[in-house]
Amino acid sequence: MAEPTPPPVTLIIPNFNGAHLLRANLPAVLAAAARYPGGGTVVVVDDGSRDASLALLRDRFPTVRLVWHASNRGFAAAVHSGVAAAATELLVLLNSDVRPDPDFLAPLARHFTRPELFAVSPLVVDEDGRCNPVSWRCYRIRRGRLRPVRWHFDPDQAQPRPSLFASGGSVMLRKSMFLALGGFAPIFQPFYSEDFDLGLRAWRRGWPTLFEPASRVIHGESGSIKENTARARIKAIRIRNHFLLEWIHLPRRELLLHLLPGYLVQSLGRLVTGDWAYFQGLGAALPRLPETLKLRAELNHSAVLDFHTVRAAVERSSLPHSPSPDRTP
Repeated sequence: MAEPTPPPVTLIIPNFNGAHLLRANLPAVLAAAARYPGGGTVVVVDDGSRDASLALLRDRFPTVRLVWHASNRGFAAAVHSGVAAAATELLVLLNSDVRPDPDFLAPLARHFTRPELFAVSPLVVDEDGRCNPVSWRCYRIRRGRLRPVRWHFDPDQAQPRPSLFASGGSVMLRKSMFLALGGFAPIFQPFYSEDFDLGLRAWRRGWPTLFEPASRVIHGESGSIKENTARARIKAIRIRNHFLLEWIHLPRRELLLHLLPGYLVQSLGRLVTGDWAYFQGLGAALPRLPETLKLRAELNHSAVLDFHTVRAAVERSSLPHSPSPDRTP
């Protein structure tokens, strides 16, 4: 019996001043879409670029569907415009600095016969083929913060496994669920942690994310955020959004008994080392506390799983990992 034709997909690429990245990586995206048996449409959302992106898309990539923002509105807004333009249930979000393997779509799409599945993450590697930790995500509360678990990718044990969330730069997901969740939360604008938050909100509704190592993409070192934003501002925003994420999702007991004392200890340490970005991030997060409390209440009202149940389900996937988590900014 012939294999059923997989469902069509729309590949969405946000772009801001990334003409050189599109030139390098878009041919591989188009080739993968053409090879995929279910058919793929490529949408590039240009988020107010001031470089040659629009001319490049028009002259070299006329088959790409272009969505254009007159001014820069940020990563989440660009993704939302791409989602609105998509006519398929399955969507693939790709950063402009990601180059997929030719057959990366089919291994992801095959999992969506599971009606409760929200998203699938591919294996993300660097230019030398080394696994990027964003491929599989699990976090624990350690030393007063929510910190990522270090892990080691073993090709001999490469099986699909639950993941806490998928990177917004390389993920296949369901449009209907993305919209039901409200997409990326505006509180995390302009970038970082919105994918973590989205994955947790989906899990807590009973909609899991998987890691599929049979699908592979290459993630370069450069990207629109790093190339168009000062390093100090990136760090402060990353820290701010990690605070917001913790306040929205972590149980009250952990917040009171572990995180609040941890914040005090970390503040003293950062004061000694002169890490002012930490205080900029914390100072920017505190005025948003009322909004986080509102989001927290709304989430708790709709959730069917708590954070610890979700985390335990991911940890049971038994990827080889180190007992020591990575340092959180």
